[in-house]
Amino acid sequence: MKKFLFIILALLFSISTTVLIGCDFLGDDGNGGGNGGSNDLPQIDNSVDLDTFTPPVDDDNAYIDGETYYTSKSVSLVTEVNGNYTTGRPFTLDTTNENKRIYHNIYFYEEDFFQIIYYKNLNDLGVIYASLSDNLDQEYAEIEYTDKGTPLQINIIKQGIYDLVLDIQTLSIDMVKVGDIVTPVYETIKSCELYVHVSSSNYSYTPMTLDPTSNQYFIEAEIPLNASVAFYNASHTGRYKMKADYTISNVLVYYNGTYGKNPDGFYAHVGGRYKIYLDAKTYALKFELQNPDTATYFCQVGWEQGNVLTPVNSDTPYLFTYNFTAQGKPNDPYVDIPKFYPKLGLPYGLMVIAEDDIVASGQYIKEPGEYILTINLKEFRLYIEKA
Repeated sequence: MKKFLFIILALLFSISTTVLIGCDFLGDDGNGGGNGGSNDLPQIDNSVDLDTFTPPVDDDNAYIDGETYYTSKSVSLVTEVNGNYTTGRPFTLDTTNENKRIYHNIYFYEEDFFQIIYYKNLNDLGVIYASLSDNLDQEYAEIEYTDKGTPLQINIIKQGIYDLVLDIQTLSIDMVKVGDIVTPVYETIKSCELYVHVSSSNYSYTPMTLDPTSNQYFIEAEIPLNASVAFYNASHTGRYKMKADYTISNVLVYYNGTYGKNPDGFYAHVGGRYKIYLDAKTYALKFELQNPDTATYFCQVGWEQGNVLTPVNSDTPYLFTYNFTAQGKPNDPYVDIPKFYPKLGLPYGLMVIAEDDIVASGQYIKEPGEYILTINLKEFRLYIEKA
């Protein structure tokens, strides 16, 4: 998996995307991911374990007409889908084998995961199982192990729509792919907290409010320059991945995560007051700066070359200037326009504005000479003029 040159950025997001609380891990039985060996497997009696499930009115999950759904007192399927951590999914029973429970039509994306947790008693520690019953399912997923070599969870490596079939006699899962994902569908966010991380001793979780009309969680908050921002459920076990707004990428924010995947957080390039929205169903992000004239800005020439610029004056904290000498070679007269960086991340995405046809392709200065470069981080434009 390719990573950006600035891999150090990922290390700053030191909060794990998954928090497992109150769970034990049993040893591998030597059969490709089972836990504890056959003698350690619990005996589950459907007659006392099952409860009939009736979907609530506001449940937007898809259920199969005519099927009876159940929940379990002792076994929980845990899934994390696009950062949404879910337990206690309802299921149906296989009509030919009541020891097999079918969790229908789960939309899984790469880097999602699932696992089984068994509770002997509700107040006892749960035991994690992560076992695939069919080796062919390794086309879709792979088992992740703890440092001690015991199965922890099953990670998705090929996105798709799946039925998960749990055998309660072996506590292993058979993955049945029932379709491809044409239009992404995400599980509705039931709770959302804004996480702002400034340092190891300065971070906060703040509940966001759901607007039932727009179906968006929203909050207005002060975000310091260079703070990392993410969105969690109320128990902090799940960290939502968002549908990125790329109009603000490398402008107001630098997104965290694997290129091409939904990011699970971002860094704020501009410190200020923001209105923040996260759609409860599509996970689409809106991040809107409210005080651009008084916000906190940062600009450096090149990446960590010791050339940090100072705003032109305190009344325009977003305005910076840089004197630049362009001197090309006889056989290559074009000179790269300098790149300007935030504290962390890729170069600012600046629109280049120049007169007299002195710039080519928005990337090169065509003529040698002295130039004044004006960086406007309120408009995210770079103005180039001859000195």
